[in-house]
Amino acid sequence: MDSTAFSTFTAIDSANGPSVSPSRPTVSFAIPVRNGERFLSRALESILAQDFGDFEIIVCDNASTDGTGELVRGFVQRDSRVRYIRNEKNIGQIENFNRVYGLSRGELFRWMGADDWLEPAYTRKCLEALKARRDAVGVTTQWRLVDDQDRSDIIDLPGPRVDAPTAAQRLRLVLSIFQSRKQILFDPIYSLIRREALERTGMLSISRWTDLLLAVELCIQGPFCHLDEMLSTRRNSRDPRRVRLPRYHERLKGNRRGHRWMLYAGYAKIVNRASLNIRQKAHCWSLIFIFWLRDEFKRRVRRLKSSSRRKAQKVNP
Repeated sequence: MDSTAFSTFTAIDSANGPSVSPSRPTVSFAIPVRNGERFLSRALESILAQDFGDFEIIVCDNASTDGTGELVRGFVQRDSRVRYIRNEKNIGQIENFNRVYGLSRGELFRWMGADDWLEPAYTRKCLEALKARRDAVGVTTQWRLVDDQDRSDIIDLPGPRVDAPTAAQRLRLVLSIFQSRKQILFDPIYSLIRREALERTGMLSISRWTDLLLAVELCIQGPFCHLDEMLSTRRNSRDPRRVRLPRYHERLKGNRRGHRWMLYAGYAKIVNRASLNIRQKAHCWSLIFIFWLRDEFKRRVRRLKSSSRRKAQKVNP
């Protein structure tokens, strides 16, 4: 990694308030939002309460029809680190995520849901972790899931982290996690990431698996360091697929499960364009093929069990 990274690392002076880089901020917090009036204030307050002050906040409003714009304009007047941009029409969640990244300037970048919030030490502790690991692409932390009434639902699970030294080892870890029921072990979409790493990706594609594809693309580039501290909270949305997918992008409207092989083909394409030698790529492709076979086998077993249960219910109603 660049030895000059974090040259603008500046801590808050409690007596004089936050010290902010006059040009490029160290961290960009990007909040893509549509109709987020209910929770957005809490998200913004949690960022402004960070005990590290050299950051910017970009709120990209995806043509909200509620009071989101008025709420954010109040924060803009209150603190110059907050910026507000409004889309004239709803461009979909995925494209809004990509747009807010393009509007950011920080050396480090973090997407944040309008209904999420951070602990005051989040930024400082993540920066310290990345300074100690120049090879790390980003840093993950433990995080809590809550419902609409702020009742804790899940606290981060113990398990393997994506910090292995080689691309193939990291890919094996990520694919294992994604095939398990512990996907919250690795979710770089809501992690602090080096900008230079994101710039080398294809960003979020218009796909129902967009977060998984970007996670794989980032893990191939390098390891993620991890903090075993609960520093972030996310609201747990249980919306069904038929509701979620059209919100991602209009092209996904009516999209059902899709062909699972397309996800693994997407992984293979990522490996193909990665900066790896042919031996490393071959190793990664073989892993993708093996995990696709495992996935297909598990899905077929589940379908057979489901079919057997339905037949049994017909015989014994």
